[in-house]
Amino acid sequence: MLAQELFTFVMVKPMEQPNGETQPVGTTNNEAERTLRSPAAARKTGRTNKTVDGARRQTILTSVLESLRLYLPTFTLSSVLAEIHCWIENGRSCFTELLEKLELPSSQQSVLDQVLPHPSG
Repeated sequence: MLAQELFTFVMVKPMEQPNGETQPVGTTNNEAERTLRSPAAARKTGRTNKTVDGARRQTILTSVLESLRLYLPTFTLSSVLAEIHCWIENGRSCFTELLEKLELPSSQQSVLDQVLPHPSG
């Protein structure tokens, strides 16, 4: 019954993020909304890609960079490039490793493919 509580954030202890910072569980999705405000403003003002492939590319890049901002202890160009270099060497990303560490299931189809299907399939 506790898992179905409406105010879970009141009962949950602050969580340590992968970058080492400890944050209380948010009561709203306001932080996520602020993070996505710039891409949303770009769509409104026409500073967007004109093709589905371009929109997918921009969505993936924005998502990866914003996720790395939370994951890396220091978010710099050199730390991002070093992390991506590790992905190439290991054949897997830090996000895949985090999913396994947290024992979360990985979906066969990405959320992006569900929301913005690739034109070829």
